[in-house]
Amino acid sequence: MKIQSVIKNSLADRAGLKAGDSILSVNGSRVRDQIDLRFHAAEENLSILAVRGGRRLQREMRKQQDKDLGIELEEPSYRRCANKCLFCFVDQMPKGLRRSLYFKDEDFRLSFLHGNYLTLTGFSRADRDRVIAQGLSPLYVSVHATDEGVRRRLLGAGRPAPIMPLLRDLASHGIRIHTQIVLCPGINDGRILDGTVDDLAGLHPGVASIAVVPVGLTKHRRGLPRLKPVSRPHAREIIAKHKPRQVSFRKRFNRTVLYFSDELYMLAGLDMPGPIWYDDYPQLENGVGMSRLFLERFRECSLTLPPKLKKDRNIVVVTGKLAEPVLEPFVQRLNKIKGLRIRIVSVENGLFGSSVTVSGLLAGRDIVAALEKEAKSDLYALPGNALNGRGLFIDGMADAKIRELLAPARVTFGLEDLIGTLGSWAG
Repeated sequence: MKIQSVIKNSLADRAGLKAGDSILSVNGSRVRDQIDLRFHAAEENLSILAVRGGRRLQREMRKQQDKDLGIELEEPSYRRCANKCLFCFVDQMPKGLRRSLYFKDEDFRLSFLHGNYLTLTGFSRADRDRVIAQGLSPLYVSVHATDEGVRRRLLGAGRPAPIMPLLRDLASHGIRIHTQIVLCPGINDGRILDGTVDDLAGLHPGVASIAVVPVGLTKHRRGLPRLKPVSRPHAREIIAKHKPRQVSFRKRFNRTVLYFSDELYMLAGLDMPGPIWYDDYPQLENGVGMSRLFLERFRECSLTLPPKLKKDRNIVVVTGKLAEPVLEPFVQRLNKIKGLRIRIVSVENGLFGSSVTVSGLLAGRDIVAALEKEAKSDLYALPGNALNGRGLFIDGMADAKIRELLAPARVTFGLEDLIGTLGSWAG
């Protein structure tokens, strides 16, 4: 694998390795990606075989066990998903977005490194052996149903290997697994959901968590199978029906194990459970407990809020349509600060359609369009989860661009950014 970059003054830099060199092996073991490099370089005495311009280089080094080499390898080619899931969000996206958004991955490495979900339909014996040998845990697996007929229908797959033996095998070798069920009314709810939850919970602690999330349907579904959205009555029914299971799991396992996404509670019009219900927030990136964690962090931060501001300020808090009720306590508390007026603007999703109501999928251009209709404000507090790691909204607009468009007002992203700004305005 080719080296993309070497940190200055790192072990690799002092050993003379450079960007552009290719790492062939570490202590005689082949290096296929960053995971291999980290795994084989965990020892104290290292012999690294590399290639530069067709010439082989041998580098010997000694390091502390937990010391990083300072090497970043180029990204490998990741495995594409061959499924045709009925609800695949990628198939429901409009044209013209960033190319990377259309890549459907089915790679255990991305699951281990970044928490991406995979279905295990392309999971080979060699993949299984590597995951176990290198202890690549936890993995994140989309199960959807343990009834194999229903699972095949949802995945649009031919005859994938049964999911339960795969999960049981991984769990028996110490691999922890976080699972998700995308709830599709009329397909994997009812007794199918009951059986799936019971089957997965039977593998705890190997199956560490089970998340139920409602199917996401955009306005771009022409030519795709017809699916029903999760209605408010259905969301309420699901949550009420499975509450006794959650209570039972807490008694048996001292953990909730079965979690419902924030979106499901919001669809149901129900309050989020308390923080203890989410344990260590095992599926936060899947929208499970994100709202509760936000409110808990705000409760802690509110102890440092100023009683008044130097001058009167207006703030607009931007969110998706679904989360507006969740933010009411947050707004009520901030409005107690003397000199501060704060209001919520919930933005309709023009990119994906009005049925997509979560803040994390808001496009930058939809936010700007909504705010242009509002009275000018001193500060716009935008949802941090609408940005990716490179500061881009899903439509490709950069955070810097939105700051420019909303100037001279200040723009903050996330709770800490907002609280810090209020502190600087304190009177």
